[in-house]
Amino acid sequence: MPKRILVVDDDPNIRRLVSLALTEDTPYEVSDVSSAEAALLHISRQPVDLLLTDVKMPGMSGIELIQRVRQLDPATAVVVFTISPDDLSPQLKAELQIDYVLPKPATAEQLRLAATTLLDPIKPAAASRSEAPTGETSGGSRFSQRLAMLRSRQPAQSASAGSSNVAMRLTPHQSGRSGRSYSEAQLERMRQSLKDLALAPDVQCAILADMSGLVLSHWSRRRDINVTVVAALAAGNTLALAEIGRHLGQQRPGHLVIHEGQDQNIIMASVADLILLLAIGANASLGWARIAALRACEEMARIAHSE
Repeated sequence: MPKRILVVDDDPNIRRLVSLALTEDTPYEVSDVSSAEAALLHISRQPVDLLLTDVKMPGMSGIELIQRVRQLDPATAVVVFTISPDDLSPQLKAELQIDYVLPKPATAEQLRLAATTLLDPIKPAAASRSEAPTGETSGGSRFSQRLAMLRSRQPAQSASAGSSNVAMRLTPHQSGRSGRSYSEAQLERMRQSLKDLALAPDVQCAILADMSGLVLSHWSRRRDINVTVVAALAAGNTLALAEIGRHLGQQRPGHLVIHEGQDQNIIMASVADLILLLAIGANASLGWARIAALRACEEMARIAHSE
């Protein structure tokens, strides 16, 4: 399977030039998106081996994007290209585990050398180099660790002995709790279960997310919905309501919220660190939606703990 690279920049010309540099005479599969939010959605559907991102972008910044990617998969290689490399302090680069910082615009040779060094470290031309490709690394020890990690990385990683391959890793949203790992089989069962619910005629949008706000699957009759933002807001709202209930003396937090509108009703159900959000027509039965959302969320939780 070819190594996957994702290029993130709000400038379409930069994305085009970087993508061309990384696809010309290379074995890589390169995709590009215009925002950090779109990048998270892309990665939630298809993990990548290398992330190349700008720092300053409208909406979520490149720094926030790297922080979220590090939560999803610490082994993802990260290259930052920016007009102001000095804005990234050594402490921040070390904290985010940034492999390379390249000046913007970076040359095609710089980009290809960075990708080859990080994705194909066993090649003599790349492994013999100890310096960054006319950019800078976040530290020699970090770079050595990256090479060792990539060399030892297997094509398919396992959650544990005898278990299915890990397709997605989630970090806990509360300290002292362990994160979860989902196999591709689990994710596919979740997608199918969500699809079955979303095909109901009154459902306009259905989103399944982790309590951290990461989209696991979604379906919508509209193309203009930013599901990444919606999922993050749903997670924040769910946690906020739980905290409000705690302050008011609620012993057991609720698992369902209904927001009625004139043109659309929104239902959010939460079970076992999973959030299911449904947008249904204003004339749809709220009783049906309530039962369907809770049953679907419970089914997702059973799938999540089935392996």
